[in-house]
Amino acid sequence: TAAARGAVVLTRVRALALTGTGARVRDELTGEEGEIRARAVINASGVWADGLVDGIRIRPSRGTHLVLRPDCLGPLPAGLHIPIPGESNRFVLVLPQDDGRVYVGLTDEPVQGAVPDVAEAPETDIGFLLDVLGSVVDVPVRRDDVVGAFAGLRPLLDTTAGTGASARTADISRRHAVLTSSEGVVTVVGGKLTTYRRMAEDAVDTAVRVRGLAAGP
Repeated sequence: TAAARGAVVLTRVRALALTGTGARVRDELTGEEGEIRARAVINASGVWADGLVDGIRIRPSRGTHLVLRPDCLGPLPAGLHIPIPGESNRFVLVLPQDDGRVYVGLTDEPVQGAVPDVAEAPETDIGFLLDVLGSVVDVPVRRDDVVGAFAGLRPLLDTTAGTGASARTADISRRHAVLTSSEGVVTVVGGKLTTYRRMAEDAVDTAVRVRGLAAGP
């Protein structure tokens, strides 16, 4: 959509540093570095956002989904919401697809250490989801019924530091936040896939206001 409206999209280019009026970047294929100038800069780099702007603390959380082979659960005319044992407001979703495959997810696990470029689904996540599923279905679902798994990372804004609140990523708010640095960089973090349009709107509105830009309706 952005490219169709005239935006220039640069792939395989890494942002090294941001200011309110530009970015220092590096071509990951050639190693060449350069400057990009702009009237406004929005940091929407997800789980890497705190590496580009000071004063932001991100708690990455891994969410894993499984793909089960067709018919391993028998006829499944509707999806399921399975309460996670010991939790008051967390569920595992079981979502049948038109081709017979079934999606099962998702986890909420903190990412320890360096944030990976590509999230992978570990066996611990796969086992956890199979155990929760097995707690409510009569048909045994085995590891070889899993034909695929995929994972993503949530860029949760950590507001618990120094508060004594729970350190679990599952307890961190999913609400998005739009923050402006002292240099004028607008950062958007948090949120969910279902709120991406509101996140984009809030980030752009903030950039227009902070940088004094003219904008149409």
